[in-house]
Amino acid sequence: MPATPFTLDRHAVAWLHRRAGFGLPPADLREAADRGSVSELDRLLGGAPPSTDLWDDSLLPYDPRDRPSRQYAINGWLATVIATDQPLVDRVAWMWHGHFVSALDKVKIARLMVIQARLFRSAGLGNFRELVRAVTLDPAMLLYLDLRDSTGRQPNENYARELLELFTMGEGNFSEEDVRAGALALTGWTLQREGGVKFVPRRHADVSVHYLGVDGVRDLDTAIDAVMANAALPLFIAFTIAQELLGTATEPLVERLAADFVDSDFDIRALVRATLQAGLAGETAPVVLAPVPWFVMACRVSGARPTSKVVQLLRAAGQLPMLPPNVAGWPGGPAWFGAGSLVARANLGALIAAATPPGEVLAAAEGDDSALLAAVLGLSIDDFSDDSIAALAAAPAGADRLAVALITPEFLIA
Repeated sequence: MPATPFTLDRHAVAWLHRRAGFGLPPADLREAADRGSVSELDRLLGGAPPSTDLWDDSLLPYDPRDRPSRQYAINGWLATVIATDQPLVDRVAWMWHGHFVSALDKVKIARLMVIQARLFRSAGLGNFRELVRAVTLDPAMLLYLDLRDSTGRQPNENYARELLELFTMGEGNFSEEDVRAGALALTGWTLQREGGVKFVPRRHADVSVHYLGVDGVRDLDTAIDAVMANAALPLFIAFTIAQELLGTATEPLVERLAADFVDSDFDIRALVRATLQAGLAGETAPVVLAPVPWFVMACRVSGARPTSKVVQLLRAAGQLPMLPPNVAGWPGGPAWFGAGSLVARANLGALIAAATPPGEVLAAAEGDDSALLAAVLGLSIDDFSDDSIAALAAAPAGADRLAVALITPEFLIA
């Protein structure tokens, strides 16, 4: 193993893959560093949707009583992201899962949650208007926020409210009258057998409403047009993505990103590119990795593929795919430093370390070179802190030391 296994651009590339992907094993990271951060950003943003999809639809019956399919769906998403050949696509898909929230405990049908995950993977970097429309008619969303039960006679306001408050523009940028008008415009959509979606005219309120300052709104598409025309939307989405990927969202940065977003005709890929370019230029702050991205990153970097106890321990850590706590999604930042979450991560770290195959990562953990261990784990710094080095030195060499490394602040914070 060379003493300096990376090129000078290694820090920027490692940062890019920890923020915009799920890390890379050492050999792949060296190749990425050789390409350089500019080329690597192009590579991450280019190409087709991911080819990896490890769900077997035959194991996902359209049956709310089928409990085994629920755990299978969750495990399938974890396995798919760990194996992804398009990490940025899957990183953005995971972001949208915590933004356009649906949850398995209410939806109950695992197959529908998998369909939604596939939507985020296929359309998450496309046009934002098209994504909002697709999310609105997504079967899991129709169930989760009750739009399937919304009729002209009894409009349900749940989706109409969250569309504005959580999904597109944020609090303070709409009125209760807008929520009521939006609920009327969005009526008429319902679910068929096996998850099909259908518009039923007799269930729709065929009236013209004033919505978000726009007259003549009367259906799904005119409602979405009004949402997209609102000046609050590009600022809200630019803030959301900057906070997610950069850990910071200053007013000048958000205004610049929002203007670029509008100029691109709301192209999400262009917004993500501009956001990451700002990060590579130094507009970034520390981001605490949530349990699932941390787990996926640890597995990808180490080569470990643990199977037993993963779901139980991720649940104890506070995060499972398809099971956000509420419509606002998961908390972030310091919330992940709670005692219970950290204990669960320590147990997961030991599980991952025990499953790590022989190779560069395990070899580095068997030695005393903390800088080499930091490098092979894909950190965007040269070495661990003094406190972390002391903790590593106190751990037995090998898997135990690797387990400690995976729960150091340097690995937990991207």
